[in-house]
This record gives sequence, structure tokens and C-alpha cells, in this order.
Amino acid sequence: MQFAIAEKFHEKYLETVTMEISQDALWRERLFKGQYYEPFLATYKELEELPCQLWTVFSQYGLEFLVSKVQSCPETFDKESIIFKFQAKGFSNLVRYSGNHRNDFA
Repeated sequence: MQFAIAEKFHEKYLETVTMEISQDALWRERLFKGQYYEPFLATYKELEELPCQLWTVFSQYGLEFLVSKVQSCPETFDKESIIFKFQAKGFSNLVRYSGNHRNDFA
């Protein structure tokens, strides 16, 4: 039962997490400088690492996401885009991608 509830909250906030982390300067720098497919953990256990807009939902629901830079995905983005992959930790079916340009949100 707890597993199903956890999955529901990860699914509910996947889009918000994708948007907020994709626009956060520190996460963008980390991902752009990281290796392709190198996962970074966004976790309720280290709130100070997250954009402050996410602190409440992460701490309230125990959210954890793996975030990485990937070379390809099933979605279509501009050719110049750097793709970030967001996957709910423990729920491989909950995945979202964002296309990013280095000069966006700088």
C-alpha cells in the first residue's frame, strides 16, 4: 500500500520537479557540466540542494528523483537542446524529459 501511495505522489509532482529543476541555476550548471547518463539524486534528505519551491513537497511526501543529462530520448526537442531526464527513484515507469539550451534562464 505504501508503495502505491509513494508512486502516486511521485507521479503527481513529476512535471513540477522537471520544470523547477530544469530552471534552477545550480542544477543546470551541475547537469551541463556532468557526464552524460551520470545520475544526480534530488532527495528530501538534502533539501538545501533543491530549489526552495520544492522543499515542501519533497519533505512532505519523501520524494526522490534521479536527474541526468542524456543524449537521446523518445521525445522530440530542438537539435541544439541538451536533454535532461527525470526519473522517480524506485519507479522506472515515471520519467519525463526537458530540452534545455545553455543560455536559457542564465
